This record gives sequence, structure tokens and C-alpha cells, in this order.
Amino acid sequence: MYNNERTIEDLEGDLANREFWDDISGEWQMYSRIEKKLSKLGEFVHKGGDLNRVIALYAENREYTYRVTIQHCIHRYIVALIPKKIPDLMLRVYKLEKGEAVKLLTELLKEGISTNYVGNIYSSDYHRIWKLDNRGMDAESIIASIEEEHRQTHPDETIEEVKERVHKWISDSWW
Repeated sequence: MYNNERTIEDLEGDLANREFWDDISGEWQMYSRIEKKLSKLGEFVHKGGDLNRVIALYAENREYTYRVTIQHCIHRYIVALIPKKIPDLMLRVYKLEKGEAVKLLTELLKEGISTNYVGNIYSSDYHRIWKLDNRGMDAESIIASIEEEHRQTHPDETIEEVKERVHKWISDSWW
């Protein structure tokens, strides 16, 4: 283990707070830029962490007004991770269900966050740095794969059901 290695449990505790899931809070604005948030989320996912669990931990003791911002943060992360403009991205993301949106974020983090090792030339002191590196990411195929899974799971879905889900994305809490 390198000097700054954090366990999944440590990261889980760090991530289950307003800095990551409440985009209208002072904590979101003050503590770190979105690239730093993505790096920390990416480290967690690369180490095998479950974003659904982190979000549930954050949401479990929060009032509705705090829980409603979670999906907006997920959307902001997804948009920030995608390197190129994808037609109708916002609508495509809004058509996803809660679990699918978290899965999309997880897959984008796996592809868009990489690691480097940095060391001191005068000692054997090395540590790992997680950073946003989405240049080679094929986000379109990741989104298309999740959309295809959705179509296979919900072959008889109606337009009304999709509209209701889009409305919930925008105006209600999933958690």
C-alpha cells in the first residue's frame, strides 16, 4: 500500500456528505471543484466501492430538501465526465431510472478517472494520484449499452411512464 492509500470504508465515509450530493449547499461550493469530486468518486469505484450504498448512506438521515439534489449531482457528474458533445445527452440521461443513472455514473468513472504514481526521487516514498482523464472514453457506447439494457428489461414501457420518470428526475427525490 502506498502512503496515501485510503480504504473503501474511509472513502465511503468521506463521500457520504453534502460536498458530493448537495449541489446547492455551501459545502458543494467551498470544499472542492467538480474535478476533485470526480477523482475521489473514481478512486472509490476503482477500489470496488458501491455508489448506491454511499448515496443511500447520505440520504438515510436527510430531509427531503437535501435528498432531492442527489440526482442533480449525478447528472452534473455525468455531464462533466463526458468528453465530447453527445446529441440529446440531457434527455437520454433523464430517461434513465435511478439504478441505471448510478450505473452510468459508475461506468463513466471507471473509464474517465485514471491513476498515476508520484514519488520523491530522494526516497522510496510513492503515492497514487487519481485524476480526470476522459480523452479516450467512448461515452456514447456506455450510454447506449445502458439504454439497450433498459429496453430489454422494459420492452412494453409506455411514453407516459418515460414522461413520469423524466418529471421525477427534475422535480422529485429518488431517495
